[in-house]
Amino acid sequence: MKDWGKALSALVWLSAQTVWADDATASSPGTTAPAVATPATATPPTATTDNSSSSSAPASDSTSTTSPAPGKGKAKAEAALKQQASDASSEKNLAQVFDASQPTYSLLRKGGATLYYTFDYTYYYNAAIDIALTPNSSAISRFRIEEDAQNTITNSLSLDYGVWDNLTFNTLLPMVAKYDSTNNLTTMALGDASFSARWQPVPEERGTMSTTLFGVFSTASGVSPYNINLNTDLSTGKGYYSLTGGASFSKVLDPVVVFGSLSDTLGLNVTGLNQNRAGQILTAFQPGATFSGTAGLGYSLNYDISITASYQMGYSLATTYDFAGGTTVRTPDMVAASINFSVGFRTTPTQIINIGFAYGLTQDTPNIDLTVTVPMDISGMMKTH
Repeated sequence: MKDWGKALSALVWLSAQTVWADDATASSPGTTAPAVATPATATPPTATTDNSSSSSAPASDSTSTTSPAPGKGKAKAEAALKQQASDASSEKNLAQVFDASQPTYSLLRKGGATLYYTFDYTYYYNAAIDIALTPNSSAISRFRIEEDAQNTITNSLSLDYGVWDNLTFNTLLPMVAKYDSTNNLTTMALGDASFSARWQPVPEERGTMSTTLFGVFSTASGVSPYNINLNTDLSTGKGYYSLTGGASFSKVLDPVVVFGSLSDTLGLNVTGLNQNRAGQILTAFQPGATFSGTAGLGYSLNYDISITASYQMGYSLATTYDFAGGTTVRTPDMVAASINFSVGFRTTPTQIINIGFAYGLTQDTPNIDLTVTVPMDISGMMKTH
């Protein structure tokens, strides 16, 4: 028992010596506890020791926070190392890098669809002299003035669908109503439906010009002007199939956008006709190619209103008409030009209504052309871009 008592006394004495040494080290003036290594993301202690007071009095508990208790320091380190909602993560960084490396296009995104409704009103007036001479050209056998005044209203539905991010497919379905005020004729029927595609070969980059290639296939679904009685009927289409190919260009010079386009339209030959024109029977015709160009600019007045002005011109090669009996008539080349203005109104954050006005500068273009385009978003079916 005495040995056990001596051993227990020695153990108590050693423990007291250890505690006294630790207290002396912590309270000695000018000395600090060994630094604890903390992770870089851990929040460093904000309390500091006043050196001027430490030389005259032992440091209090509030000034010894440079060496937190082992348990509390570990908890702080673990809390600091935990992922916070606002912290950057490898997943977020990877997503940002991936999104930044994705090409940017101005067309619809893949799988996106937008439906547009367009109302177009045109008024066309023309007066032409119809004159015929005798075989020896010594006298006039016919002289009259032909007037043509037509009002045309076209209601169109246009559907855009994003096949890829840089490829958009379009379908246009027009319904045409015409009124000829000179001859008091009216008609309403389907116009020429068309299918087109727009492709951006190169992604958009800030400060560079954006290029879009496009192709259009126009049908002859409307009433053909070559299959009607010219004295009693009106047409709602051009009467032949056509293919158009071209490219459009645009560049943003904030707040101005400059744009332009070049295109070529080829019409397919039409045969098997039997139409009476001025006493002759039209049997076939070959439409000439048409080269078109557009140039203009758009200016944003503010976030809700923008204006656009452009000049459009087309040069059409000669069209050849074949009549029964072997007679062939070839028209001269023609030029058509117009000036276009439009205003865009933002009605919602994702919807812009465009109102356009065009004035024809040549004889074969409408005197008045008013267009209103409204995007239509059908919830659950259509997605706007």
